[in-house]
Amino acid sequence: MRKIEFAELGSGPVADGNGVRITGRCYKGPVRVGDFFTEARGGGGKHDIALKVSAIVYHGEFLAEMVKGQSADIVLAGHGFERVTSGVRLRGLMP
Repeated sequence: MRKIEFAELGSGPVADGNGVRITGRCYKGPVRVGDFFTEARGGGGKHDIALKVSAIVYHGEFLAEMVKGQSADIVLAGHGFERVTSGVRLRGLMP
C-alpha cells in the first residue's frame, strides 16, 4: 500500500464548478493523477472525503505525478471539496 499526503501551503483553495485547485507540498507519495484522498485534517477536525486528483500542475506544466517534497498545484474533484480549506492536510491510501 502507498500512503499519500498533501498539505495546502498557498493562499487557499480556489473552487469552481468542477472541483477545487490548491497549492501545496507532497509529504508522502508519490501522488499521482487518478489517486484518491479520503481524509482531510484541518479546520478543527478530521473529515471523510472522496477527492480524486484530476491534475497536477507544476510551473504551468501538467505532470502525471509529484514526489515527496515537491510543491505544485493539484486539482481535485469529487465529494467533500468544501472541507478543503487553508492549511488542510489531505491523506489517502492507494493500493
